[in-house]
Amino acid sequence: MSMIDKLHKPFFYGLIALVCASAGLVILKIWDVALPDDLFFKILATIGVLILLFGFLLVANSDFGIHKKLKDENYLD
Repeated sequence: MSMIDKLHKPFFYGLIALVCASAGLVILKIWDVALPDDLFFKILATIGVLILLFGFLLVANSDFGIHKKLKDENYLD
């Protein structure tokens, strides 16, 4: 198993953790936890950028990883 194949699960779990963290942050804001608006939006924007990065890395990983062999053998489109 190559290094690229080993990275798929950590990227996926990281993506799930980021989504859960952003959901938790929004829930805290809804329940009026003392968090300044500018800090809230900065944290949310940072999490959004990290979600996009992890999503891109997952797509790149699947293209060059396990699925590459199946694509080369014409099992996948």
